Amino acid sequence: MQLPDRNELEKIGIVASDSSETRAKLLLEEKQELRVRSEEIVVIDTPNGYVLGVLRSGSGVNEALKANAYRPSVAYAKKGGVPSGAREIYTFEIMVIGVITENGIEQNRLIIPPRSNVYLFRKGASNPLEYVARNRPVIWKACLDGHEDWKIPFDSSFLTYHIGVFGATGSGKSWLTRHVIIPVLLEAGFKVLVLDWNGEDYAPYFKDKAIPISRLKLDEKAIVSYIMEKAEYFGYSSSYRDSNPVKEALEDYVSKRWEEVSQKKPEEIFLDMRSYLDNSIKQIVTREDQRKNALRKMEYGFKKLKPTDLDAVRGSLSIEELVEELSREEAGIRVIDMSLVGSEEKLSFFNSLARFLEEGMELGESLNIALVIDEGPQYAPWEPKGIQGESTEHIKNLCALGRKHRLCIVIISQGIAGDIGINAAVRRNLNTQFFGALHPLDMQEADNWLKPYGIQREYLLSLKPGQFYFVGKANPSPIPLLISFKPEG
Repeated sequence: MQLPDRNELEKIGIVASDSSETRAKLLLEEKQELRVRSEEIVVIDTPNGYVLGVLRSGSGVNEALKANAYRPSVAYAKKGGVPSGAREIYTFEIMVIGVITENGIEQNRLIIPPRSNVYLFRKGASNPLEYVARNRPVIWKACLDGHEDWKIPFDSSFLTYHIGVFGATGSGKSWLTRHVIIPVLLEAGFKVLVLDWNGEDYAPYFKDKAIPISRLKLDEKAIVSYIMEKAEYFGYSSSYRDSNPVKEALEDYVSKRWEEVSQKKPEEIFLDMRSYLDNSIKQIVTREDQRKNALRKMEYGFKKLKPTDLDAVRGSLSIEELVEELSREEAGIRVIDMSLVGSEEKLSFFNSLARFLEEGMELGESLNIALVIDEGPQYAPWEPKGIQGESTEHIKNLCALGRKHRLCIVIISQGIAGDIGINAAVRRNLNTQFFGALHPLDMQEADNWLKPYGIQREYLLSLKPGQFYFVGKANPSPIPLLISFKPEG
């Protein structure tokens, strides 16, 4: 790889004092403050070679205009005059990406000398991100903000380290996923399965690949879990929810009769199940007082359960058939339209799917699947309870097993942490992140991720739709990059 061509570089300033191996202060030449922007890629010419960096945190200083003390120039400004700019300086922080070598980018371990010249790439110059992509299996998508001709490299070898997409409503999360992340996954050889929670962000755009959730068949454990949730656990609480005569009878019914009755009308299934549970409880509970209590609990549950609730668990397409169908296509993608059913039905399906994928990986299979989970907090909230506790544990297991078995998890969320975010244990497994415009409640958490790279929290509040900071393992640059694209509408 060639080093930067001098003809493609334009000097914009020099390195000021207090530089280090990882940071430097750019002192702009006169009038350059009118055109040089933050997030630009720059080159520092040092005695040890070219150093690539990103501009962050601009600052303008005029010693004569400090507002915390009286000065004649300040008083002059109050009267409407124009103070002198002779002692005015403009600076940017430079976050060092690395030293440019013939083999690509290497970590800079030498102090960047003050007075080193700093250059900007001229319009039409070669993409400087080719240096960070050198000797890596990359896929080029989206672009560096402000440079539509400079594509962004995605390191495909780290996609199985999982991805998180964070941004407030309207930040462009769905567009980014549909038009950047999913194409990257497909090009990397993954088959993509999208769980569209509301059926609005993906199913309408992949109409011939969309499958309504009602068509899908759940495993026995998920069916029992769903019915228990709908029946409000038949009035049982605490540890009795997992071990009681009614649940045992229900498990027996689902195991022995569900295949046979699932194609009947919901009303017929409802009556058949009620009769079966009544007879089973009378047989397995010997003590009269316990039997009466169990029958009373059963009646309570059936008052909460409606025949129409059973529609969601009567599908005929098995998850195994779905995955096999997906795997047969060269560029396979399927979208599960999860609209028109409630949260319990959606999570019951997910838990069935998760168990199927876990079993395959435990048997040593390489899945080659990317699972895109929309509305992440619905599956793994900050403090999961009930069926969400089960789905949260499944996501953690899928992430842990996925790295070695070609499973990529993509979680999309409006928030990062707290009530609007996702479970902390799940979040720690997402080693590539995209941060768009965030909710103010997420500013502290965003600081934890981005402040070490010179990104100011206030900047995250004003990002335009379609602007995302690309952070983590799949980004070949050790410093986050601001990527952009034009959102729909």
